[in-house]
Amino acid sequence: MDGERNLLLLAAAVSVGVHAGLAPEHLHEWPPLGAAFVAAAVAESAAVVAFAARPDSAWPARGLALLLASLVVAYYLTRLAALPPLDPEREPLDAVGIVTTAIETAGLLFVLRLRLIPQGGTR
Repeated sequence: MDGERNLLLLAAAVSVGVHAGLAPEHLHEWPPLGAAFVAAAVAESAAVVAFAARPDSAWPARGLALLLASLVVAYYLTRLAALPPLDPEREPLDAVGIVTTAIETAGLLFVLRLRLIPQGGTR
């Protein structure tokens, strides 16, 4: 299970890095969207730290799963329609977004795998 935990942490860390890295550009273009990127990076960072500190506890894994799922859904929603006031225009698909969303989806699958495979101890 250590391999899955490490892959989950890596996937989440990549997502944090992408959101933090894109936040300044988005803050300049449309402040509410930039603030959402900052919030995503901060929340996901906290979830990563909580999961790394307590990998066998259910709540950090659930929180991380919820964040990853939310980011995946948000990416696709912003590609299907404009979401004012968050984003006034429908965004086109982009390579960074597609790759990041694929990594977040993989992280979500790692969380599910970790939570569904019986391990010693209680959850």
